[in-house]
Amino acid sequence: MTPEGRGSGCGGMLATLVVMALVISGVVWVSPALDLGSVRRTVLTHDSLDGVPGSGGDGYSFISTTSTGRPVTWACEARIELVVNPEGAPDGYAELVASAVATVNGVSSFSLEVGGETEDRSFLERGRGPVLLGWADEEEVPQLAGPTAGIGGASYVTGPGGTGSGTAVGGMVVIDRDLPRGWFVGVDEEAVLVHELLHVLGLGHTDDGSQLMAAENTGQSALGEGDLAGLAALEETACG
Repeated sequence: MTPEGRGSGCGGMLATLVVMALVISGVVWVSPALDLGSVRRTVLTHDSLDGVPGSGGDGYSFISTTSTGRPVTWACEARIELVVNPEGAPDGYAELVASAVATVNGVSSFSLEVGGETEDRSFLERGRGPVLLGWADEEEVPQLAGPTAGIGGASYVTGPGGTGSGTAVGGMVVIDRDLPRGWFVGVDEEAVLVHELLHVLGLGHTDDGSQLMAAENTGQSALGEGDLAGLAALEETACG
């Protein structure tokens, strides 16, 4: 959907990012993100490209799959280093990141670990290495134009011939530094971060509006049953 009073800014975003992000022997898949439809609510919108059609199960989908239909995710019980670039971050960003990471780690066998801060700002040029988290504006990251509140995803390598298996080896999350903030008009930035971190792990959007990974969200901030089932499916693939 297109938020009232604002253009979606998402048309063709995934295709553009995939073309831009061919790296080494893998591809960076970056989700076209959270759209801000109102200063009093967060609206997540997306086209059908995020979440492979027909992938996943009840209440969840996968952001990418191999040619055999297996979801692309991290290695079994992976310890995923996350580095933070604080330029443009809101006050209290360290606590914000720590809380979002704790939420994801509390429901997953994957382990995100904040490894410190960095000056790196190569958000769209990620290959193998730590997941980069930071804040930017549309001048630096054009995909943040319009109502987009953040983008996130993972770089991965595939098995021989590109079939059968795929493993994430890096990634990124970048949040729009111009999000309205404050008690009355602010968005739930922790929900934004959790949403994007789940993209990094391998979940796409879902048509189930009660899930945090829904294609349209008008207020939910907690993980739903579909979100948890999707994480369990990723873990089963990684460790099976």
